[in-house]
Amino acid sequence: MKAPLKILFLCTANSCRSILGEALANHLGEGRLIARSAGSHPSGRVHPRALAVLERHGVPVGQPVSKSMDDLDDEWFDVVITVCDAAAGEACPVWLAESAKVHWGIPDPAAAEGDDPAIEAAFEATYQRLRGRLEKLVALDLESMTPPGLTASLQKIHREAGEH
Repeated sequence: MKAPLKILFLCTANSCRSILGEALANHLGEGRLIARSAGSHPSGRVHPRALAVLERHGVPVGQPVSKSMDDLDDEWFDVVITVCDAAAGEACPVWLAESAKVHWGIPDPAAAEGDDPAIEAAFEATYQRLRGRLEKLVALDLESMTPPGLTASLQKIHREAGEH
């Protein structure tokens, strides 16, 4: 794979998980990864708690926007990572271009219920799940990988995370 690796994080609303994935990949990748995010049914707003967890961890937030995957039709991505939670009955978006595709299902922290500490904990857990996976991605020798090898590695990262 040639550097930088272009990644698209897709989910349903593009307000939390995909936004976190985009910011973390751009931050941890230090130029080796270029990430974008989008949703199949964008909410039109980025969840303030997603921005807060990034800021708490010193991850540059930039100016993320909740957008439709249709807005990115003209862009090429080496890999598309869906982060919707099919186990919760969410319909995962389908990217039709011939990019490598991997699913990293993560529960939506925007659906968390309870008091403020419980909701904050859900956002923190989502951040930590994505950070752990992306740290493993960044540690890979991306430049020597083939597209099928990258897909296999990304699937392995998800399996090793031990989540659905």
